[in-house]
Amino acid sequence: MGDQLDSDGCRRRTFLVGSGIAAVGFAGCLDDESQQTSGNGNGSDDGNDDGADEEEEDDEEEDDELAPPDPDFVVGSSAEADYETLQDAYDSLESGDVIGLEPGKHTVQPEVESDDVEGESLTKTYTYVGGSSEETVIEILTPEARSFTVRGILHFLPEDGAPGFWNATLEVPEDVEYTRLEDVDAYDDEQIDANYCTIHGTIGGPTTAHETEFNDDLSHELSATDCRFYGEVTGPSITARRSQFYDDVKSRSGWILDSSIEGTVNLNGLLLRRCDVNQGINVTGSGTVEDCVVDSKPDSSLAIDIRSEYSAVVTGSEINGSVRSNQDGSYIDRFELNRFEADTSYIIDGAPATDIYLNAFVGGDVRITTDSGDLASFPAEELTMYDPERELGNYYSEWDAVDEADDGILGTRTLPGEDGTMDRYPLANSDVEAYAKAAEEDEEDDD
Repeated sequence: MGDQLDSDGCRRRTFLVGSGIAAVGFAGCLDDESQQTSGNGNGSDDGNDDGADEEEEDDEEEDDELAPPDPDFVVGSSAEADYETLQDAYDSLESGDVIGLEPGKHTVQPEVESDDVEGESLTKTYTYVGGSSEETVIEILTPEARSFTVRGILHFLPEDGAPGFWNATLEVPEDVEYTRLEDVDAYDDEQIDANYCTIHGTIGGPTTAHETEFNDDLSHELSATDCRFYGEVTGPSITARRSQFYDDVKSRSGWILDSSIEGTVNLNGLLLRRCDVNQGINVTGSGTVEDCVVDSKPDSSLAIDIRSEYSAVVTGSEINGSVRSNQDGSYIDRFELNRFEADTSYIIDGAPATDIYLNAFVGGDVRITTDSGDLASFPAEELTMYDPERELGNYYSEWDAVDEADDGILGTRTLPGEDGTMDRYPLANSDVEAYAKAAEEDEEDDD
């Protein structure tokens, strides 16, 4: 195996998201991931495994740019316009019509009726189509009603469908957002469209968005492609690809692919794949981290903070910081094929997973302790620091040993810590992917 272990080091993954994103269609892009993750939302393990069940994505599939629907009527000051003001069009037209908007600022106050549940029901909904978010502005006013108090939650009805917004800047007041009624089954997956928009406030959800900029905190279901988020993103579910998040992500299920996250991620029923996470991960539920770059939290060497026992996996990633699991029973299933790098005494100090193998630990060592203090409930008998089938352990830059057999495998190492945990197949080289590839080729030759 030794002749296959020449390494040029790990390369940091980067993603060209932002102003240079190609306009790629949303329709059909997410079908392959739609069944992969369904978090329990309460931070407990409900058999969700790694948060990516039966996930089969096609990275090469791209669709044409989305096109807005053709307007039925036009609002503006030109001679071709059907209505002079958006309010006139809203009051006069039938629910479901498509309203085109000429450049300028348009104001509309939705009409509502009292509801038995918290909030109100919209009497009608429309799709609004502007020219671009730079030249078309829609200001939404808080509804008024004489016979009851408007509480701000605007329910769109199943028979009317969800509102839609294209090519416009939306100004939404703080006390207004759209949502479904409680009977979700009646909607047949109806979602709000927000495509090529800039949004101030929150339009509510569930929302499907493409190349849209969200400037405030969100706490609803969301499916996004090529979007930017400047506020904290929470809520029951998110699916996103090629997007930028400038604050924390705390959604309780879903997946994020090929994206950049400036804040901290709460891993809870979530799949992260090929993402840059710039301020660490809190493991607060089941989930999967694959092929990501995870930097440490601000003013800390801590990159991954495991809060309890969860069915979670971290694989194929570059972790620039340490791992903490110092609470009672705080551990995940597996760390595999990762490169950990940190200027600290111990990158791992405790017992953060039951399976830890084919990882490279650079700049700090590994100390395993499971039988004292808060770690007393860790299943020490399940801990393994090597893969017994492939006979491959981990690489430790802080351990001086000589590859006397010149086969890429060092002699058994007893790791620091009170447990006396052993890695029977420590690696002589930090290129863990090369070891895995060589083992796969050996297995194919045996077949």
